[in-house]
Amino acid sequence: MEDFEKHLAQLHQEFLDHSNDRVAHLDDMLDAASAKGELEPGAQIELARIVHSLKGSGTTYGYPNLTIIAHRLEDYLAASDGSESLSLKDIRIFVDRIGDVIDGRISQDGPIDTIVRSLPMRSRFDVSDVTITEIEVDLIMEPGAQARLVTKELEACGYRVTHVQSSIQAIGYVYQTRPDCVFVSANMPGLDGVDFVRALKAMRATEEIPCALLTAFSRDNQLLQGLPESVPVIRKGKYFGDDLADALQKLGLL
Repeated sequence: MEDFEKHLAQLHQEFLDHSNDRVAHLDDMLDAASAKGELEPGAQIELARIVHSLKGSGTTYGYPNLTIIAHRLEDYLAASDGSESLSLKDIRIFVDRIGDVIDGRISQDGPIDTIVRSLPMRSRFDVSDVTITEIEVDLIMEPGAQARLVTKELEACGYRVTHVQSSIQAIGYVYQTRPDCVFVSANMPGLDGVDFVRALKAMRATEEIPCALLTAFSRDNQLLQGLPESVPVIRKGKYFGDDLADALQKLGLL
């Protein structure tokens, strides 16, 4: 047993050492990019690869806040369509916060809503005429055209949208980041949207977070049985626009 614990401690230290090496490498990349005035395409690919690796390592070694910040950096990078240069200053903020988690200056697994709200955010869409608010919205939905549509509509309202593709992982994400609102698809593998909402409402730490359910069905459908009355239903298709507007008003986001 003692040997096993030593082995785990060694693995943990190797994870920290390797993660620190990656952060140092990212710092060197950003320094080189600053000298050139931009982050070249090859460096962007390497940056994305390292960030994705850190994101996975955080989950494996019990550093969920490392995973969360790396996830937000992935979202930031994914919002770029290549038409404009990435902000090296913004990326440096993410890298610094990742380093803070690894070095213990930020909790590895406690709530970090204040930290998350301070991170830079970019829209995937042209919302130049929209005033960006401080409202944080988590969208729990599988990737695809529907997720892009919902993201676009929410960003058009000026909200800061984070897309989480797994409802199981999103439970911890919502607990630690405490968004202003959660939109979840009813049709999620593993933990469906109704049970996801019920789980949030059952926890004291998240019960007050407003939620909305995205579905193809009306509220009286048997598949939505058990959905709390306080949770508005946003139907897909021709009803989407009106239902979204009603939901945002009901949730106090308009």
